[in-house]
Amino acid sequence: MARVGIVGTGWGARVQVPTFREAGLDVVAIASFHRDRTRELADELGLRPYDDWRKLVASAGVDLVSIVTPPSEHREMAIAALEAGKHVLCEKPTALNAAEAEELVTAAKGRPEQIALIDHELRFLPAWREARARLPELGPVRYVEVRYSSPSRGDRTRAWNWWSDASRGGGIWGAVGSHYVDAIRYFGMEVESVQAMLRTIIDRRPFEGASCEVTADDFASVDLRLVPQLTPSAVEGSAEPLRLRDHRREGSNAPSTAVGVNWVPGILNFSAVASGPDENSLFTIYCEGGAMRFSGEEVLLSTNGSQFTRMAGETMQARPGNSPGGAFGTGTLHLGRALRAAIDDGNRDALAPAATFEDGWMQQRVLDAARQSSASGGGFVAV
Repeated sequence: MARVGIVGTGWGARVQVPTFREAGLDVVAIASFHRDRTRELADELGLRPYDDWRKLVASAGVDLVSIVTPPSEHREMAIAALEAGKHVLCEKPTALNAAEAEELVTAAKGRPEQIALIDHELRFLPAWREARARLPELGPVRYVEVRYSSPSRGDRTRAWNWWSDASRGGGIWGAVGSHYVDAIRYFGMEVESVQAMLRTIIDRRPFEGASCEVTADDFASVDLRLVPQLTPSAVEGSAEPLRLRDHRREGSNAPSTAVGVNWVPGILNFSAVASGPDENSLFTIYCEGGAMRFSGEEVLLSTNGSQFTRMAGETMQARPGNSPGGAFGTGTLHLGRALRAAIDDGNRDALAPAATFEDGWMQQRVLDAARQSSASGGGFVAV
Protein backbone atom coordinates (compact mmCIF):
# COMPACT_ATOMS: atom_id res chain seq x y z
CA MET A 1 0.00 0.00 0.00
CA ALA A 2 1.39 3.41 -1.01
CA ARG A 3 2.65 5.32 2.03
CA VAL A 4 1.88 9.03 2.14
CA GLY A 5 3.54 11.78 4.13
CA ILE A 6 1.73 15.11 4.55
CA VAL A 7 3.57 18.42 4.90
CA GLY A 8 1.13 20.89 6.47
CA THR A 9 -1.39 20.82 9.31
CA GLY A 10 -4.36 22.51 7.59
CA TRP A 11 -6.09 21.01 4.55
CA GLY A 12 -3.67 18.09 4.56
CA ALA A 13 -4.70 17.02 8.07
CA ARG A 14 -8.38 17.91 7.88
CA VAL A 15 -9.15 16.55 4.41
CA GLN A 16 -6.35 14.53 2.86
CA VAL A 17 -5.58 12.26 5.81
CA PRO A 18 -9.08 10.79 6.24
CA THR A 19 -9.96 10.92 2.56
CA PHE A 20 -6.75 9.35 1.26
CA ARG A 21 -7.16 6.57 3.83
CA GLU A 22 -10.69 5.99 2.58
CA ALA A 23 -9.26 5.81 -0.95
CA GLY A 24 -6.88 3.01 0.06
CA LEU A 25 -3.67 4.95 0.66
CA ASP A 26 -1.62 4.50 3.82
CA VAL A 27 -1.11 7.96 5.33
CA VAL A 28 1.74 7.50 7.78
CA ALA A 29 3.43 10.81 8.60
CA ILE A 30 2.91 14.55 9.02
CA ALA A 31 5.30 17.50 9.28
CA SER A 32 5.06 21.25 9.78
CA PHE A 33 6.90 24.18 11.32
CA HIS A 34 4.53 24.13 14.32
CA ARG A 35 5.99 21.52 16.67
CA ASP A 36 3.14 21.35 19.20
CA ARG A 37 0.41 21.36 16.57
CA THR A 38 2.19 18.67 14.57
CA ARG A 39 2.51 16.36 17.57
CA GLU A 40 -1.08 16.99 18.63
CA LEU A 41 -2.40 16.08 15.18
CA ALA A 42 -0.07 13.11 14.90
CA ASP A 43 -1.46 11.67 18.14
CA GLU A 44 -5.02 12.35 17.05
CA LEU A 45 -4.62 10.87 13.55
CA GLY A 46 -2.20 8.06 14.26
CA LEU A 47 0.74 9.51 12.32
CA ARG A 48 4.49 9.83 12.79
CA PRO A 49 5.29 13.48 13.57
CA TYR A 50 8.23 15.32 12.02
CA ASP A 51 9.38 18.71 13.27
CA ASP A 52 11.42 19.15 10.08
CA TRP A 53 9.77 18.51 6.72
CA ARG A 54 13.17 17.55 5.26
CA LYS A 55 13.27 14.48 7.51
CA LEU A 56 9.83 13.40 6.31
CA VAL A 57 10.92 13.85 2.69
CA ALA A 58 14.05 11.77 3.32
CA SER A 59 12.21 9.00 5.16
CA ALA A 60 12.44 5.53 3.61
CA GLY A 61 8.93 4.93 4.96
CA VAL A 62 7.25 7.45 2.64
CA ASP A 63 6.47 6.88 -1.05
CA LEU A 64 4.46 10.01 -1.85
CA VAL A 65 4.84 13.47 -0.33
CA SER A 66 1.78 15.72 -0.32
CA ILE A 67 2.82 19.37 0.03
CA VAL A 68 0.01 21.39 1.59
CA THR A 69 1.81 24.59 2.60
CA PRO A 70 1.88 28.25 1.50
CA PRO A 71 2.88 28.66 -2.18
CA SER A 72 6.15 30.36 -1.22
CA GLU A 73 7.37 26.99 0.12
CA HIS A 74 6.30 24.74 -2.76
CA ARG A 75 9.36 25.03 -4.97
CA GLU A 76 11.92 24.07 -2.34
CA MET A 77 9.81 21.26 -0.88
CA ALA A 78 8.73 19.74 -4.19
CA ILE A 79 12.26 19.73 -5.65
CA ALA A 80 13.64 18.18 -2.45
CA ALA A 81 10.97 15.46 -2.55
CA LEU A 82 11.70 14.67 -6.19
CA GLU A 83 15.43 14.54 -5.51
CA ALA A 84 14.71 12.11 -2.66
CA GLY A 85 12.99 9.79 -5.15
CA LYS A 86 9.44 10.45 -3.93
CA HIS A 87 6.24 10.90 -5.85
CA VAL A 88 4.88 14.42 -5.27
CA LEU A 89 1.44 15.96 -4.98
CA CYS A 90 1.75 19.75 -4.63
CA GLU A 91 -1.04 22.05 -3.51
CA LYS A 92 -2.16 24.86 -5.78
CA PRO A 93 -1.24 27.47 -6.81
CA THR A 94 1.91 25.79 -8.09
CA ALA A 95 4.45 28.22 -6.67
CA LEU A 96 5.01 31.87 -5.85
CA ASN A 97 5.46 32.84 -9.51
CA ALA A 98 5.91 31.38 -12.98
CA ALA A 99 9.71 31.29 -12.74
CA GLU A 100 9.51 29.01 -9.70
CA ALA A 101 6.84 26.90 -11.40
CA GLU A 102 9.07 26.44 -14.43
CA GLU A 103 11.82 25.13 -12.14
CA LEU A 104 9.39 22.49 -10.95
CA VAL A 105 8.63 21.50 -14.53
CA THR A 106 12.33 21.01 -15.20
CA ALA A 107 12.79 18.96 -12.02
CA ALA A 108 9.83 16.70 -12.86
CA LYS A 109 10.96 16.17 -16.46
CA GLY A 110 14.28 14.89 -15.16
CA ARG A 111 12.47 12.16 -13.18
CA PRO A 112 9.77 10.80 -15.49
CA GLU A 113 9.36 7.62 -13.44
CA GLN A 114 8.07 9.68 -10.49
CA ILE A 115 4.56 11.09 -10.24
CA ALA A 116 4.56 14.91 -10.02
CA LEU A 117 1.10 16.50 -9.86
CA ILE A 118 -0.68 19.68 -8.82
CA ASP A 119 -3.66 19.13 -6.53
CA HIS A 120 -6.46 20.17 -8.88
CA GLU A 121 -8.76 17.47 -7.59
CA LEU A 122 -11.90 18.72 -9.35
CA ARG A 123 -10.54 17.18 -12.56
CA PHE A 124 -11.23 13.77 -10.99
CA LEU A 125 -14.94 14.30 -10.34
CA PRO A 126 -16.77 11.70 -12.47
CA ALA A 127 -19.26 14.29 -13.69
CA TRP A 128 -16.47 16.62 -14.83
CA ARG A 129 -14.84 13.83 -16.79
CA GLU A 130 -18.11 12.98 -18.51
CA ALA A 131 -18.74 16.66 -19.24
CA ARG A 132 -15.31 17.06 -20.84
CA ALA A 133 -16.11 14.25 -23.26
CA ARG A 134 -19.55 15.64 -24.10
CA LEU A 135 -18.81 19.36 -24.26
CA PRO A 136 -18.01 19.35 -28.02
CA GLU A 137 -21.59 18.17 -28.66
CA LEU A 138 -22.74 21.71 -27.81
CA GLY A 139 -20.70 23.30 -30.59
CA PRO A 140 -18.28 26.21 -30.39
CA VAL A 141 -17.85 28.01 -27.07
CA ARG A 142 -19.31 31.53 -26.90
CA TYR A 143 -18.09 32.56 -23.45
CA VAL A 144 -17.25 31.27 -19.97
CA GLU A 145 -18.42 32.62 -16.63
CA VAL A 146 -17.26 31.88 -13.08
CA ARG A 147 -18.80 33.22 -9.87
CA TYR A 148 -17.44 32.42 -6.42
CA SER A 149 -18.87 34.28 -3.42
CA SER A 150 -17.89 33.33 0.12
CA PRO A 151 -17.98 35.14 3.49
CA SER A 152 -15.11 32.97 4.78
CA ARG A 153 -12.86 35.97 5.41
CA GLY A 154 -15.59 38.58 5.77
CA ASP A 155 -15.23 38.80 9.56
CA ARG A 156 -12.77 41.62 10.29
CA THR A 157 -11.83 39.96 13.58
CA ARG A 158 -10.48 36.87 11.82
CA ALA A 159 -6.77 36.69 12.60
CA TRP A 160 -4.05 37.58 10.12
CA ASN A 161 -2.13 34.59 8.73
CA TRP A 162 -0.12 33.69 5.64
CA TRP A 163 -3.28 33.84 3.51
CA SER A 164 -3.21 37.61 4.10
CA ASP A 165 0.40 37.89 2.92
CA ALA A 166 1.05 38.40 -0.80
CA SER A 167 4.75 37.63 -0.34
CA ARG A 168 3.82 34.08 0.68
CA GLY A 169 1.29 33.59 -2.11
CA GLY A 170 -1.89 34.38 -0.18
CA GLY A 171 -5.12 35.73 -1.63
CA ILE A 172 -8.35 34.65 -3.28
CA TRP A 173 -6.99 34.84 -6.83
CA GLY A 174 -4.32 32.24 -6.13
CA ALA A 175 -6.35 30.12 -3.74
CA VAL A 176 -9.53 29.83 -5.81
CA GLY A 177 -8.79 31.52 -9.13
CA SER A 178 -6.11 28.92 -9.79
CA HIS A 179 -8.70 26.14 -9.65
CA TYR A 180 -10.91 27.77 -12.25
CA VAL A 181 -8.08 28.80 -14.54
CA ASP A 182 -7.10 25.14 -14.48
CA ALA A 183 -10.70 24.08 -15.07
CA ILE A 184 -10.96 26.33 -18.11
CA ARG A 185 -7.83 24.72 -19.53
CA TYR A 186 -9.10 21.24 -18.66
CA PHE A 187 -12.23 21.94 -20.69
CA GLY A 188 -10.23 22.85 -23.75
CA MET A 189 -9.50 26.57 -23.70
CA GLU A 190 -6.17 28.34 -23.44
CA VAL A 191 -5.73 31.82 -21.99
CA GLU A 192 -4.15 34.27 -24.43
CA SER A 193 -4.35 37.42 -22.29
CA VAL A 194 -5.70 38.70 -18.99
CA GLN A 195 -7.24 41.89 -17.63
CA ALA A 196 -7.70 42.06 -13.86
CA MET A 197 -8.79 44.10 -10.87
CA LEU A 198 -7.50 42.56 -7.65
CA ARG A 199 -8.54 44.29 -4.45
CA THR A 200 -7.89 44.05 -0.72
CA ILE A 201 -11.17 45.05 0.90
CA ILE A 202 -10.30 44.21 4.53
CA ASP A 203 -6.82 45.72 4.76
CA ARG A 204 -5.92 44.99 8.40
CA ARG A 205 -6.45 42.00 10.67
CA PRO A 206 -5.69 41.19 14.31
CA PHE A 207 -2.27 39.66 14.92
CA GLU A 208 -0.50 38.90 18.23
CA GLY A 209 -2.33 41.52 20.25
CA ALA A 210 -2.09 44.24 17.60
CA SER A 211 -2.99 44.35 13.92
CA CYS A 212 -1.16 43.59 10.72
CA GLU A 213 -1.56 44.89 7.18
CA VAL A 214 -3.24 42.57 4.67
CA THR A 215 -1.32 42.66 1.40
CA ALA A 216 -3.10 39.82 -0.43
CA ASP A 217 -6.30 40.22 -2.44
CA ASP A 218 -9.65 39.10 -1.03
CA PHE A 219 -11.61 40.13 -4.15
CA ALA A 220 -10.77 39.50 -7.80
CA SER A 221 -12.53 40.43 -11.02
CA VAL A 222 -10.73 38.99 -14.03
CA ASP A 223 -11.43 38.99 -17.76
CA LEU A 224 -9.78 36.43 -20.00
CA ARG A 225 -9.33 36.15 -23.74
CA LEU A 226 -9.68 32.43 -24.43
CA VAL A 227 -8.86 30.38 -27.50
CA PRO A 228 -10.60 26.98 -27.74
CA GLN A 229 -8.13 24.12 -28.21
CA LEU A 230 -10.34 21.03 -28.28
CA THR A 231 -8.97 18.21 -30.37
CA PRO A 232 -10.53 14.92 -31.57
CA SER A 233 -8.87 13.15 -28.64
CA ALA A 234 -10.61 15.55 -26.24
CA VAL A 235 -13.95 14.78 -27.90
CA GLU A 236 -13.31 11.13 -27.12
CA GLY A 237 -12.75 12.01 -23.48
CA SER A 238 -8.97 11.92 -23.42
CA ALA A 239 -7.34 13.95 -20.67
CA GLU A 240 -4.19 14.57 -22.70
CA PRO A 241 -2.86 17.95 -21.54
CA LEU A 242 -3.27 20.96 -23.80
CA ARG A 243 -0.28 23.13 -24.59
CA LEU A 244 -0.14 26.88 -24.18
CA ARG A 245 1.76 28.75 -26.87
CA ASP A 246 4.85 30.26 -25.31
CA HIS A 247 4.96 33.92 -26.41
CA ARG A 248 8.44 34.38 -24.95
CA ARG A 249 9.91 31.62 -27.08
CA GLU A 250 8.09 33.04 -30.10
CA GLY A 251 9.69 36.40 -29.41
CA SER A 252 6.49 38.30 -28.67
CA ASN A 253 5.46 40.08 -25.49
CA ALA A 254 2.56 41.95 -27.04
CA PRO A 255 -0.97 41.54 -25.69
CA SER A 256 -2.86 38.97 -27.68
CA THR A 257 -5.16 41.34 -29.54
CA ALA A 258 -4.32 39.62 -32.82
CA VAL A 259 -6.12 36.36 -32.12
CA GLY A 260 -8.89 37.53 -34.46
CA VAL A 261 -12.49 36.37 -34.25
CA ASN A 262 -11.53 33.04 -32.67
CA TRP A 263 -11.08 34.26 -29.09
CA VAL A 264 -13.96 34.04 -26.64
CA PRO A 265 -14.49 35.95 -23.37
CA GLY A 266 -14.02 34.55 -19.90
CA ILE A 267 -15.56 36.50 -17.00
CA LEU A 268 -14.41 35.46 -13.52
CA ASN A 269 -15.40 36.97 -10.17
CA PHE A 270 -14.17 35.82 -6.77
CA SER A 271 -14.84 37.14 -3.28
CA ALA A 272 -13.76 35.84 0.12
CA VAL A 273 -15.39 38.80 1.93
CA ALA A 274 -19.01 38.56 0.76
CA SER A 275 -21.45 40.00 3.28
CA GLY A 276 -24.20 37.60 2.23
CA PRO A 277 -24.46 33.83 2.57
CA ASP A 278 -21.88 31.26 1.48
CA GLU A 279 -23.19 30.71 -2.04
CA ASN A 280 -22.71 27.78 -4.38
CA SER A 281 -19.90 28.49 -6.80
CA LEU A 282 -20.96 28.41 -10.45
CA PHE A 283 -18.81 27.68 -13.49
CA THR A 284 -20.72 27.90 -16.76
CA ILE A 285 -19.59 27.28 -20.33
CA TYR A 286 -21.96 28.85 -22.87
CA CYS A 287 -21.80 27.32 -26.36
CA GLU A 288 -23.66 27.69 -29.66
CA GLY A 289 -25.97 24.76 -28.90
CA GLY A 290 -26.50 25.18 -25.17
CA ALA A 291 -24.67 25.54 -21.88
CA MET A 292 -23.04 23.39 -19.21
CA ARG A 293 -23.02 24.54 -15.60
CA PHE A 294 -20.82 23.03 -12.88
CA SER A 295 -22.01 23.27 -9.29
CA GLY A 296 -20.82 21.00 -6.52
CA GLU A 297 -20.64 17.44 -7.83
CA GLU A 298 -23.26 18.09 -10.49
CA VAL A 299 -23.07 19.12 -14.10
CA LEU A 300 -26.21 20.79 -15.37
CA LEU A 301 -27.21 21.07 -19.01
CA SER A 302 -29.40 23.51 -20.93
CA THR A 303 -30.24 23.15 -24.62
CA ASN A 304 -32.66 25.08 -26.83
CA GLY A 305 -33.34 27.62 -24.08
CA SER A 306 -34.50 25.02 -21.56
CA GLN A 307 -33.97 25.25 -17.83
CA PHE A 308 -30.78 23.70 -16.47
CA THR A 309 -31.26 20.06 -15.53
CA ARG A 310 -28.82 17.49 -14.18
CA MET A 311 -26.73 15.86 -16.90
CA ALA A 312 -24.23 14.06 -14.66
CA GLY A 313 -23.20 13.76 -11.04
CA GLU A 314 -25.20 13.80 -7.86
CA THR A 315 -26.08 15.93 -4.87
CA MET A 316 -22.89 16.93 -3.09
CA GLN A 317 -21.86 14.53 -0.35
CA ALA A 318 -21.27 15.67 3.21
CA ARG A 319 -17.57 14.93 3.53
CA PRO A 320 -14.44 16.82 4.63
CA GLY A 321 -13.47 19.45 2.09
CA ASN A 322 -16.86 19.83 0.43
CA SER A 323 -18.54 23.23 0.74
CA PRO A 324 -20.69 25.61 -1.30
CA GLY A 325 -17.39 26.64 -2.87
CA GLY A 326 -16.95 23.26 -4.51
CA ALA A 327 -16.75 19.47 -4.19
CA PHE A 328 -13.07 19.49 -3.33
CA GLY A 329 -13.45 16.67 -0.80
CA THR A 330 -15.11 14.33 -3.27
CA GLY A 331 -12.50 15.23 -5.86
CA THR A 332 -9.81 14.37 -3.30
CA LEU A 333 -11.36 10.92 -2.81
CA HIS A 334 -11.28 10.17 -6.55
CA LEU A 335 -7.75 11.57 -6.83
CA GLY A 336 -6.68 9.34 -3.94
CA ARG A 337 -8.13 6.29 -5.67
CA ALA A 338 -6.26 7.19 -8.85
CA LEU A 339 -3.00 7.60 -6.92
CA ARG A 340 -3.49 4.20 -5.30
CA ALA A 341 -4.13 2.58 -8.68
CA ALA A 342 -1.07 4.26 -10.18
CA ILE A 343 1.37 3.52 -7.36
CA ASP A 344 0.12 0.18 -6.03
CA ASP A 345 -1.25 -1.37 -9.23
CA GLY A 346 1.06 0.29 -11.74
CA ASN A 347 -1.89 1.76 -13.65
CA ARG A 348 -0.60 5.20 -14.61
CA ASP A 349 -3.62 5.67 -16.91
CA ALA A 350 -5.67 6.23 -13.75
CA LEU A 351 -3.94 9.61 -13.46
CA ALA A 352 -4.80 10.71 -17.01
CA PRO A 353 -7.08 13.58 -15.84
CA ALA A 354 -4.44 15.00 -13.49
CA ALA A 355 -2.83 18.42 -13.62
CA THR A 356 0.89 17.96 -14.20
CA PHE A 357 3.60 20.37 -13.10
CA GLU A 358 3.52 21.72 -16.65
CA ASP A 359 -0.22 22.42 -16.28
CA GLY A 360 0.64 24.16 -13.03
CA TRP A 361 3.22 26.33 -14.78
CA MET A 362 0.68 27.31 -17.46
CA GLN A 363 -1.83 28.22 -14.76
CA GLN A 364 0.81 30.17 -12.81
CA ARG A 365 1.54 32.30 -15.86
CA VAL A 366 -2.12 33.31 -15.98
CA LEU A 367 -2.07 34.20 -12.26
CA ASP A 368 1.06 36.30 -12.77
CA ALA A 369 -0.40 38.09 -15.80
CA ALA A 370 -3.50 39.04 -13.79
CA ARG A 371 -1.38 40.45 -10.99
CA GLN A 372 0.67 42.43 -13.49
CA SER A 373 -2.51 43.75 -15.12
CA SER A 374 -4.01 44.86 -11.82
CA ALA A 375 -0.79 46.50 -10.64
CA SER A 376 -0.36 48.42 -13.88
CA GLY A 377 -3.88 49.83 -14.15
CA GLY A 378 -6.01 47.03 -15.50
CA GLY A 379 -5.02 46.65 -19.16
CA PHE A 380 -4.75 43.32 -20.96
CA VAL A 381 -1.47 41.47 -20.40
CA ALA A 382 -0.35 38.60 -22.63
CA VAL A 383 0.20 35.23 -21.03
